[in-house]
Amino acid sequence: MIELKKAITYCAAVCFLGGTQSLSADIVFKDQTQSAGLTTSLHTGYGSAWGDFNGDGWLDIWIGNHTNKPQLYINNGNGTFSERLNEFWEGDPFRDAHGGAWADFDNDGDLDLIELYGNRGGIAADNKAFYVNHAGRLIDEAAVLGLNDNFGRGRTPLWLDWNNDGMLDLYMTNVKRPFDNLGPSQLMLQKSDGTFAPAPGMTKNTNGEFTQLAYFDSAVHLLTSGWIFYPQELYRLGNTTPLPILGTTRPKFRYLQDVAVADFDGNLEDDLLVLAAPTVNSWILDQKTRRLVTVDTHGLSSIAKGSLNFWLQGPTQLTIRIYGAFEPWTLDMVHVGESGSNLAALVPEVVDGEQRYTLELMLDATNPDMNGIVKSKLQTSPGIYAGWIPSIGQWRVEIRGPKSFRAKFESIDTAFEKVVSDGREFWTKNHSSKLVMVSRRAGEFIVADNFGYDFADACRSIAVGDFDNDMDLDVYVTCANGLRNKQNILLENIGGAFFPVPNAGGAGTRNIGIGGGRVSVADYNNDGYLDLLVTDGGRLEYPFNSGRQYLLRNMGGSNHWLKIDLVGCQSNRDGIGARVVVTAGGHKQGRLQAGGMRNGVQDDRRLHFGLAKNVIAESVVVNWPSGIRTNLTGLAADKIHVIREDSSCVRP
Repeated sequence: MIELKKAITYCAAVCFLGGTQSLSADIVFKDQTQSAGLTTSLHTGYGSAWGDFNGDGWLDIWIGNHTNKPQLYINNGNGTFSERLNEFWEGDPFRDAHGGAWADFDNDGDLDLIELYGNRGGIAADNKAFYVNHAGRLIDEAAVLGLNDNFGRGRTPLWLDWNNDGMLDLYMTNVKRPFDNLGPSQLMLQKSDGTFAPAPGMTKNTNGEFTQLAYFDSAVHLLTSGWIFYPQELYRLGNTTPLPILGTTRPKFRYLQDVAVADFDGNLEDDLLVLAAPTVNSWILDQKTRRLVTVDTHGLSSIAKGSLNFWLQGPTQLTIRIYGAFEPWTLDMVHVGESGSNLAALVPEVVDGEQRYTLELMLDATNPDMNGIVKSKLQTSPGIYAGWIPSIGQWRVEIRGPKSFRAKFESIDTAFEKVVSDGREFWTKNHSSKLVMVSRRAGEFIVADNFGYDFADACRSIAVGDFDNDMDLDVYVTCANGLRNKQNILLENIGGAFFPVPNAGGAGTRNIGIGGGRVSVADYNNDGYLDLLVTDGGRLEYPFNSGRQYLLRNMGGSNHWLKIDLVGCQSNRDGIGARVVVTAGGHKQGRLQAGGMRNGVQDDRRLHFGLAKNVIAESVVVNWPSGIRTNLTGLAADKIHVIREDSSCVRP
């Protein structure tokens, strides 16, 4: 068994100032966003899903864009894409979109798309969308097929064959709504007529963002997630009785962001690479103009005394724009001067075709009504209090309340000389993140004591793949501290130890948008080297929820590779649940066809194997969900091999 060893503890100051050993440029990425035809303008991102929508052998991209119009990039087969959503799709462009997933649910040879919606923080009701592919048109048939789930606060879907009947079922992961227990997470079983119905015993209120498949204990399992525990619950496919997680100490992760399921130690069973980080509350001063302060918090109750306090020196005229009009803030909650006058106004604006409202407060130090501030003992919560303090020549802003506060403080007459908020730019006590390896041993989950990384920044999404095709798995992580997008991280696997690559091998994407993006993995140009798509934005709320798309091409190398594209017959057509073991140069690698799902994203579902210097795979073994076993020998390297469960299958 290959032992995973902790090479170093990652620290930005060490890694980027030359303190670690310099790695050879085995993994190099290049930004191809603009040349490939993807937009470089800011969008609300959230996540992406890769799938061959038109069946031409080239992967296309769906980007949900959270509360704005989605994008469908069609791969032109020459390294470029064309955005062609309007040709194939009709739908509401302003729904609260979260994770999407492609699958051939009806076994007809083309991909269909499920997308889950969050129902505006779980306070609204809105049908989900299930786009069935009819001759290249994506037609919403969620209501007809029983997948409308109008109360669910949807996050990430998962396709699977729960009862092994050759038809794909769907796990709809929903976060608990804030004021009721409507819309729980559900396992929806597909019936023989193509409609869906809830599986008995598998409808539950959860707080997890995603659900995944993993192979261990010689079987495929379903793992659900929570905010702190992973897995929250564990099931062997087909059995509704949860399995025990651990016999002793159960691992906790505060707060769970993403999990990569893969075989890291070479024992042909999956491990769980868990990424945990807190939600970061922060403010930032625009260093170029020094005229704009941006503030973003989530849950003021987590901040000391449930309040924020700002001292603003420099401008005598100031505009404060408060986002979240009506919910959580209203005009009567904004108080100015010692008398607490309600001087804010409700300002409408149209953003991407959607009507929004902002609370706007115009402050002028020459107005005597704005002198002073309501005394603390008279302040109520929730409330926003502002006033000019003549004795020190500063504006004082105090926010009381248990909910979020998103605002912009904009100077009208001069630059800010000093901005202070309780002495800190971050209110989260610890905004670092952790990367932890969890393995399954003798029926229990064990946290590896020889693997672990503490990142200085709050990281959000994790991608895994053999990026240099040297027969081991590397790791890529996207990071952000609240409003500050941080440099992403690439950890190269060298002999079982992980080393940070400077500037992430060209995939650092520092200062691209706001909010810390999600990353998906795909070989979009079919050259055998795995590429990355980072979609920043979507993690925070308006107006801080926009970011850039970043398509990062892997520039490749001299190592060989093999890609397996499964086509089921007795099993579901996508082969989800199949286990593939490839032997090359005497070295075995195992992969589970699990649909490519992680938190908010869908990776390339084709199974990728680096072969190093080997030009053939001596053996490829596929164990299908049906129980059929396919044995192949002497497969040539540097090719995409389509493997059918049954060569005489009549399916498309």
